[in-house]
Amino acid sequence: MIRRAILSGVLTAFASSIYFLLDPPITLAAGEANSSAATWQMPWQISPISPVSEASGEKTVLSFVWGTGFVKGTPEALASIGRPLAGSPIPSRTLDTCRTTVWSEASKVGAKDIEAVPVAADKQDRKGHYFAPVLMRVTYVRPLALEVRQSMLICVVDRSGSIVDAYTPE
Repeated sequence: MIRRAILSGVLTAFASSIYFLLDPPITLAAGEANSSAATWQMPWQISPISPVSEASGEKTVLSFVWGTGFVKGTPEALASIGRPLAGSPIPSRTLDTCRTTVWSEASKVGAKDIEAVPVAADKQDRKGHYFAPVLMRVTYVRPLALEVRQSMLICVVDRSGSIVDAYTPE
């Protein structure tokens, strides 16, 4: 057990030192930010780790997870790896549309998996839009490691089920 802990610490330190050498930050080409059909920009909280997330004060760590390998993310996101997201078992009009919209943008920058669960029941505003909080976890493939991004989004869809917006409640 002690050998496993030492080996894990050594491997984590080694990978952490070369992680950024092999994984340059993702930048979007001019005009690419609004290239989705909904002209929606993915919030930085679920986008790949970048200088924007670091400038916003987000702390990320690189850790070795047995059965998965090296994974980078916030301590909260890393703590939930291997377990389903905790959500509410209620039906949601916003969930599928929101997941599809996030996937369409995240897959352009290397996402390999997305999980989404409703957190609360849908509500309707005066315009007839449905909105509800949805917990998202996106896993990105990077050289030498995976990146896990997790955040709650408020997803807003119109009566026909089309995305209106998805934003972080901060």
